[in-house]
Amino acid sequence: MTGGDLGKTNEPLELPGSRSGDDPSVVIVGGGVIGCAAARELAPDHRVLLLERDQIASGATARAAGEVTMEPSYTDYPEIADYATDFFRRYDGTGTFEYTQTPSAELVTPDREDEARARVDRLRKDGVEVAFLEPSEVEDRWPQIDPSSFAGAVRFTDTGHLDPYTLATTLQSDAEAHGARFETGVTVTEILEDGERVTGVDTEDGAIRSDNVLVATGWRVNELLTPILEVPIRPYRTQCLVLRPDSSLSDAFPMGWIPGEHVYFRREGNGDLLVGGWSFAEDDPTAASERADEAFQDHVAGLVPRFLRADGRLRVVDGWAGIDGATPDTRPIIDSPADAPDGLVIAAGFHGRGVMSAPVAGRLVRCLMTGEDPPVPTRPFSLSRFDSRSPDFEFLSISAGGD
Repeated sequence: MTGGDLGKTNEPLELPGSRSGDDPSVVIVGGGVIGCAAARELAPDHRVLLLERDQIASGATARAAGEVTMEPSYTDYPEIADYATDFFRRYDGTGTFEYTQTPSAELVTPDREDEARARVDRLRKDGVEVAFLEPSEVEDRWPQIDPSSFAGAVRFTDTGHLDPYTLATTLQSDAEAHGARFETGVTVTEILEDGERVTGVDTEDGAIRSDNVLVATGWRVNELLTPILEVPIRPYRTQCLVLRPDSSLSDAFPMGWIPGEHVYFRREGNGDLLVGGWSFAEDDPTAASERADEAFQDHVAGLVPRFLRADGRLRVVDGWAGIDGATPDTRPIIDSPADAPDGLVIAAGFHGRGVMSAPVAGRLVRCLMTGEDPPVPTRPFSLSRFDSRSPDFEFLSISAGGD
């Protein structure tokens, strides 16, 4: 490892409200929902400084769909799913944050029926509240879903949705109430370390001393980490469209996805239909379009009539695209690696599940920095689970609940 150059001539950065001798005990790099969640966890008993190059929740968080599908995403670790969804239920009503519990439907094509039924049987034995619905049951429960092209649906009940920006800013407010400082428009250029532990960060405006640094910069994580260690995270581009039917979708309309089609869907608050996904690795993320492309629109146009009963036509009223960070197994890295300098923690590579994973990530970051016992298994998030750390791996696209 190469130690940070603490002999630079630039002076320590003076931030608004800072006091001599009052260096932060934790610097968080990245003001998305993960950084905000970690700040909230650490602020009650740490001097927390969060640095964001743009605005809070302006990156992948701002472009997220807000689905919470931890139950189908972590069927092998139900305690992880339970921790996140329990948090959202408790946090509902905090400030302006709202969490809406909504069942999910994995629409099952005939070629996947046997696998889906076997999976449901296995999950039920493990205590997961899940059921396989026959087409007639799908139609009775959700009349606006057309099941005629499907063998049925796998129903999950402990899922829901939220507004990502409101979640991030509410977490920020909680952290600030306990003394955390949030500084935007600050670009971190380097993690400083002495060969054994981190000593702070360098910015375009000067160095900031701290014994603990969290890197929560999404797909940009390797820009800071490469001089210290490599992590298997690569950028990918994902998209969303909002469609307006002539008749609004019912409040009872489920969230859902179709394995193999790489899309998910849910009802917007005003009765529109949001369809997202269609993700591909992106070699030039800084130049990638932020608009939904024609290929995605064509895919949605052909797919939606297969599952949606809607009178009249569907109009595209909004659309966007964003960049996120992927890992080889689609699960994030939340770790303080053994071969990294002491005090360095990484929380990145959430593969489209950052918003729903924020409560787990925030708590695990705290445990890594304090030595507290984690409330959930940490093995799924350890960097050591990968045989290769190269960011050059085959990208795996997933829908909301996993393909």
